[in-house]
Amino acid sequence: MELVRVELGEAICGFTFGAEELGIRNKTAPMVIYLPGDLFDSEGKVTPQVEHTLHRAIECTPSLPSIIVTNFKVIGVFSPPKPDRAEAVFERVATTQFSLTLRVVSFAYLNKALPSGVFINIPRPDLDTDGDFILPEGPPQDPSQPLLADEQVLATCHHNSDFDLVTLVRDRARALQFFRWHNLVQQQCLKLVAHPDDTLAAVTNKAGHFLSNIRPIYPPDTSELPTDTTMHLGAIQRESPLVVTGIDKSLQESKRFTLKIQGVVAEGSEHGLCTVYRCLITSIDGEPVPSPSLCLKLFDDRFLPLLSPGGDDGDNDEHVYWWFDQFFTAEQHARNEDSAYEKLCSIQGSIIPWFYGTHQFILPDGVVLYGLLMEYIEGYSLDSGFVRGLSPDRQIKIIQSCRHACRILHIANVSQRDWHHGQVLFFTDSGAGPNHAVLIDFASTTQTWELEEPNFINNYLGLICVLLGREGDVGINSELVWEHFGEPDDWDAVWAIVPVVPNGEERKLVKAADMFPYISST
Repeated sequence: MELVRVELGEAICGFTFGAEELGIRNKTAPMVIYLPGDLFDSEGKVTPQVEHTLHRAIECTPSLPSIIVTNFKVIGVFSPPKPDRAEAVFERVATTQFSLTLRVVSFAYLNKALPSGVFINIPRPDLDTDGDFILPEGPPQDPSQPLLADEQVLATCHHNSDFDLVTLVRDRARALQFFRWHNLVQQQCLKLVAHPDDTLAAVTNKAGHFLSNIRPIYPPDTSELPTDTTMHLGAIQRESPLVVTGIDKSLQESKRFTLKIQGVVAEGSEHGLCTVYRCLITSIDGEPVPSPSLCLKLFDDRFLPLLSPGGDDGDNDEHVYWWFDQFFTAEQHARNEDSAYEKLCSIQGSIIPWFYGTHQFILPDGVVLYGLLMEYIEGYSLDSGFVRGLSPDRQIKIIQSCRHACRILHIANVSQRDWHHGQVLFFTDSGAGPNHAVLIDFASTTQTWELEEPNFINNYLGLICVLLGREGDVGINSELVWEHFGEPDDWDAVWAIVPVVPNGEERKLVKAADMFPYISST
């Protein structure tokens, strides 16, 4: 045990404040007292020694909010009388893990006694946005230079990253020009940029304006996975298609390669940036190669849905940055997905596809886009007729496989912020182990990039809502979901009231078990 003394006058952001300025003039931390011997008699009442010590403590510090007494075997918490409560309150804390419990209880009462956010910074899942804080992105531009003509901007700018966000949010005229460009390219360009038999040239591992100095924190620790999840990963592991054909190393070490489009997998949603294709690698550094079918995902931020301002007489300059609340670049989305696959590299080829990097692709018309290359998954979406016709046993396999996948994302600190039914495929290749779920689309995921920025993880609730049909119609039986998805893990931050069936009136409370099962009080 050690004594830690905290002065109530603290230096915050370079300024020194006293207790009164911080609004804690009347705040007093709880007291922790060690007493040898028994704290309670055979009837469960406090011993005279404890009672005498409590009176002495209150005489010394009348404003004590609570007193924690321990003999390093048992813990007692005493709350002195208050103006609204004439009687004192004493709780006996029983535990199977004494040292850990004493730390948790002491911290809880200290945190309760002190004002929030002054001494102990507890992360919140949703932080307020500071309108004055802008992450610099795009090429630096001199705001003193005159505006280019709209025709010149249209001819030279092909992506959101061709504009300087810092300049846009501080210069209303440039912001309005950006929206004119954005609306015009959406009218003139097609979202589906590649077609069967098209050939695309690629520059290997070139990913645009990535923030290369930023790396996610918290590497995954697979030792934390339950045994059944580890066994599931082993049972469904697939060999990399590029390893099978012998071109994995040559692609990694290459400078350029070419693709041939076989077909369109997904044209992309109305509010999405991506189109997805089935393709073959036809050459690597000019040499023809054999190739399995792969999946190409292209990011095109020209089709980012943005709410354009009303015009020159619209919002004033003070609120220009609000126009860019939904502003993203293709590189940002590609980076999110690339980082998620990198974090999950040890489980690629099981509940996620094999990933083959982020590259620059040159379309037949010369437009340059960034995209991901990965394993092509032979499977069915949850809203397909195939899934609707599955037997209960095979539906249970999907549900249980999704639960394992959800747990893996949590362990890896990867939070899916855009759960919908299109992100789960039912993999049915009989040569690759049992049928199972494969998760795709990590473009909207988040990880912990800064210690001060919490990563709110809600994968359990998001994925169970997908299986229940709340994020798109699916062919999974709701009763089977509730029966076989399982309860949240103790460390899952989930508390929600969920309809038992889509649009039904009956509700069910979904919450994690007690995080501190080793603590009880009487």
